[in-house]
Amino acid sequence: MKTTIEHPLYDTLLLPTEWRYSAAIVGLIRFFDFIEETEGKKLYTYTNNEDKDRYAVYSDICGYIQGILYNSTDLTEERYLLFCENWYDREFQHRNVEALLTHIQKFSQDNINDINSYLNGTSSNTVMKKIFKGIKFDGTNTDTILNLIDEHRLEIIKETFRYKTTMYRNFANTNKLMSDTNPHCRLLSYDLDENRKSKAASYYFDTSTFIASDIYEFDFIPFAFTYTKIGFFVNSNTSIEALVKCNNQLKEKMDVEEQIINNRVIRDGDQTKLIKAMLHSNDFLNCDVEIICKDREQESFDTMLIRKQALQRLKKIYDNYNLRYVHKYNYNYWLNVEEELIRCCLNYTYLDKLLEQLLLLSRIDTESRTIQIIQPLVQINMEWKGVNQTMQDTIERAKKVGYYIGKTIKEKNGENKVKSYKNKLINATVSHDRERVLEIMLQLSGYTDGEISTIYDILDNPDNWSDIAISFTNAMIPYTKKEKEEN
Repeated sequence: MKTTIEHPLYDTLLLPTEWRYSAAIVGLIRFFDFIEETEGKKLYTYTNNEDKDRYAVYSDICGYIQGILYNSTDLTEERYLLFCENWYDREFQHRNVEALLTHIQKFSQDNINDINSYLNGTSSNTVMKKIFKGIKFDGTNTDTILNLIDEHRLEIIKETFRYKTTMYRNFANTNKLMSDTNPHCRLLSYDLDENRKSKAASYYFDTSTFIASDIYEFDFIPFAFTYTKIGFFVNSNTSIEALVKCNNQLKEKMDVEEQIINNRVIRDGDQTKLIKAMLHSNDFLNCDVEIICKDREQESFDTMLIRKQALQRLKKIYDNYNLRYVHKYNYNYWLNVEEELIRCCLNYTYLDKLLEQLLLLSRIDTESRTIQIIQPLVQINMEWKGVNQTMQDTIERAKKVGYYIGKTIKEKNGENKVKSYKNKLINATVSHDRERVLEIMLQLSGYTDGEISTIYDILDNPDNWSDIAISFTNAMIPYTKKEKEEN
């Protein structure tokens, strides 16, 4: 909520009463910090408990929540655009040109081609092509290029920021950049095109029922999100300090493009990076967290509520297991176990479908990685289902029995016979055919001249029989000594 106040230094109070205002506050604080760094001026302050009785807005919202005080006149267009330039830096073509022109002493032909590409070539955009129309860098006219950039700097920043799909255009209506308050919110999915969509976006075709308040400060929202394909904003608005701290921590972690584990480059998806960033901070583990998401391929904002119980579950998993595995089916489809595990945990769904996929993959996985991770996933699945220790022991017993049966058959008739029976069990299990699973196990019992206790366990546990069957089936082909050490 934004309100005008009477104060000797400030005229505006902004409160994080909703995620849009919270994000605007984070963007504003990052803007104010930039101004303080470049101009040496402190342009804002936080409210405190004493302000609760000073401003009428707190009576309107029936309580106190920390906000920020500032002067609306300090939010000038020039300051805003220079902050944009500083924030995105080398995402602007002219910043790349400046970097090349000021840091290279002797220009090669490749350097000249790169500079011209940014000016009016394939790496340029509409505003750069307009300003540098008919002008080429030839290796000697550095001052001419730099002077043109300085002369048109604000125009270049504004038009690039407005239309680039990873910047303002990703968040808001490009026609409303730096505009005053509009009748409808400037943010995508909140904005309303009155000429075409007002009847579809209102209740009973009455446009007055469409509510989407707008303030100039919403133009600072892009700076509150992480600069990733899916941008994230943490609406931890218990206090402004917590709001800024959580989003700064998230930005720092998300800015890491890749990590190296066991001499291999690891690139995580945006949601996986988000969860790992949250797991590294106790600030996220003690309460439920609302995450606002903006996918560059979508024209709307999404909300994701991450509960502390889910994060605590994931932290326990990461502390005890390495479940990183990706199987590529084809160009457009692959299975990422880590991402699927996170998705299931956040949505409070069990791992049954994932286990069945991995069980099928174990038939073609020559490195046996699927076999290695199925058992811990079964244990995790049992924990999530809240089964007792007796059931946990049953799962472990099924694993040992499966190992023994597989070893016995392999010694008698070779590994192909084991694979044949394992494939039959896999087909029956993923088809949810319990009777067929029991039939195959009875065949194994006769084949090995021994009783299989897992048969009774499956009969006694009709609700969790598939987990028992998966544990048994997965263990039929034992690991090699090397695989055991790696696991």
